Amino acid sequence: MVISDVRVQSAVHSLDQGRFGALIKAAMFASLIVALSLLYLFVQFRGLSTAGAMDQAQIARHLAEGKGFTTDYVRPLALSIVQKQTKKDQVDVSLFPDFFQSPLHPWVSSLGLRLIQGNWKMDLTEIVYRGDRIVAAVSMLFFLLSVAVWYFVLARLFDGRLALLGCAAVLLTDLMWQFSLSGLPQMLALFLLSLATLATLLAMESKPALGLSIGWLIGAGACLGLMTLAHGLAVWIFFGWLIFVCLYFPRRGVAAAAALAAYLFVVAPWLVRNYQVCGNPFGIASYGAFFNADPEQSFLRGSEINTEASGTSLQGKARVRLSQQVEMIFGYLGMNFVAAAFFLALFHPFRNQRTQSFKWCVLLMWTFAVLGMSLYHPSGIVSENQFHVLFIPLFIGYGMAFLFVLWNRLDLRSALLRTIFICALFFVCAIPMLLTLLAGQKSPINWPPYVPPYIAIMRDWFKEDEMICSDMPWATAWYAQRSSLLLPESIRSFNLMHDYRHTVQPIRGLYLTPLTGDQPLFSGIYKGVYKEWATLITRPPQVRGFPLPAFAALPIDGQCIIFSDHPRWNQPRASNP
Repeated sequence: MVISDVRVQSAVHSLDQGRFGALIKAAMFASLIVALSLLYLFVQFRGLSTAGAMDQAQIARHLAEGKGFTTDYVRPLALSIVQKQTKKDQVDVSLFPDFFQSPLHPWVSSLGLRLIQGNWKMDLTEIVYRGDRIVAAVSMLFFLLSVAVWYFVLARLFDGRLALLGCAAVLLTDLMWQFSLSGLPQMLALFLLSLATLATLLAMESKPALGLSIGWLIGAGACLGLMTLAHGLAVWIFFGWLIFVCLYFPRRGVAAAAALAAYLFVVAPWLVRNYQVCGNPFGIASYGAFFNADPEQSFLRGSEINTEASGTSLQGKARVRLSQQVEMIFGYLGMNFVAAAFFLALFHPFRNQRTQSFKWCVLLMWTFAVLGMSLYHPSGIVSENQFHVLFIPLFIGYGMAFLFVLWNRLDLRSALLRTIFICALFFVCAIPMLLTLLAGQKSPINWPPYVPPYIAIMRDWFKEDEMICSDMPWATAWYAQRSSLLLPESIRSFNLMHDYRHTVQPIRGLYLTPLTGDQPLFSGIYKGVYKEWATLITRPPQVRGFPLPAFAALPIDGQCIIFSDHPRWNQPRASNP
């Protein structure tokens, strides 16, 4: 009996402390990741909800079709630029080049879309489009891959145990999962930033060996170049990182020049391509810094760019946007208390000199990212230009290390109290996630303003060689797979495009949604950016003299309306390609 008890205790000890213990902990960690991934992807996911995600998704489908970096989303400004570049009055938009979005994320998403090539047409009985779920799954994959790389980053900065705890805190941050589901390029950028950070730390470890150190810096510069191809705003992070390289490494000029050369080697081909296509190496998205409103509602709707008509000065806009970021910083960090503790960690001198030095690299990169976001302001917590989220893993690492230092200074040697302290940190990090999961799903779709099945049906109403104009052309391009023109600045501009056939494909439909209809009646419609379209936005629409006189209200509750040259919705459904 005694021998049996000894064997049982030995087995328990081996499970708790030995190789099996590590396997069990790894299995538990993997189970947590799988459970959260399935829960978010198949329970919480309601489809793509941002213009940028849908825009990049439809470009990705073009890449998967072999059409190159072309788009079904035609902006009036882009159309005018292509007319001038090609010196043609009529432009064929079947292969219309895109020079607004960055290329890497659509290319990566296209690899996933190839897996469902036979199911690109949305079934009208679907609630969530399969393409939406594929795009989100690819984004989620890069998030999980980045967490694996961040473990090695934090292990080098601190130790393996803190790295494991830090990665667990990242996984419990709801904002990271929300970005994974968004289909935006942030998770791909997060993965590339983790690789660049790891390469930078390896360069710092190899500092005495200049050649090896420069090799790692070249790798980091290349990763940051790829990150810029994933999202142009990442160039600001590169500026902050390059300053750190100049300050930290010996022979600053050589190290910085090598890193800069690697960065430019990656980025330059895309800049040349953009210059050839539109005459601006940075594309038309670069003009967004001069305008206050959402760019989909301002300068892209006209045929010319007038930065002087944008209102206040660029410096004034930057100051306002900077103060807004400061006010909302806790929300931008996912309301993660541990991540916010990074700013307190700046005042703590870490004993590890490399950890102490790299802290300033993180601060420099984040500061320059803030400057970039002051020019290209995020339109929400989960939005295309929100780059605070990329720093959450590093912020959590430093913040958690600082909080552990404070705990150790209390000199409480109880293992139970330490466990309670760690659990409390995890609980605080997970509060937004718990609120999200316990709240359940309010609606199976992102309404308002998106109703994917009733957008997809327009594929049957309009032919492939016809265009649709809309206030949400990114959605009609993605779900209906039809060339879609952004609502021009006025009905007169629309009539000119329609009557003089600025495009080879005729404009045969106009689709208006709550994006315009839900605007305040006087400040948004009669006096706002849509004032020139007030006669068609208000109900009933006044179609006298308008070239698309037939109209019909669409679900939900008639808040969407479709105009056409004749009532196509009353005809038998066609089987268009």
